[in-house]
Amino acid sequence: MSDCCATKEQVSENSGSDLCPSCNVKGKNVKIITLKSMLKPSVLDSLNAGLTHYFCSTEGCDVVYFDTGKKMYLTSEIKVSVHQKDKSSIVPVCYCFGWTKEKIKEYIKQELSPKPIEHVRKNIKENRCGCEVNNPQGSCCLGNVTNYIKSLS
Repeated sequence: MSDCCATKEQVSENSGSDLCPSCNVKGKNVKIITLKSMLKPSVLDSLNAGLTHYFCSTEGCDVVYFDTGKKMYLTSEIKVSVHQKDKSSIVPVCYCFGWTKEKIKEYIKQELSPKPIEHVRKNIKENRCGCEVNNPQGSCCLGNVTNYIKSLS
């Protein structure tokens, strides 16, 4: 299994630097490769790769990433729509394998194969995911897919 889909405990800095400067909610540490992949070229040159960066998953917050220096990167500065911040049915829930909200809903309702969770799990097992560079949160989307399916019930 690739690092991106392995379960790991995230160690946070206790100085409060992991709190989003906009919504004051604790962010999730992300690797610099994620920001390099997700930021639009026009803002990439402002990235300080030497700082620790965080992902803000708060739905109503326009900040996607921030760093320990409180530099913020907004939804408008990211190449893709962010699942946690965009309610559109065509936004991916799984960025590596194309599972949008719409597609998941259709496959569940019509009981089509492959089943979304099983499909993602199979691809994780085969080391095919690239969550660090495809998913704005920089980590495995299996939890997002599972939670989305639960929300449909």
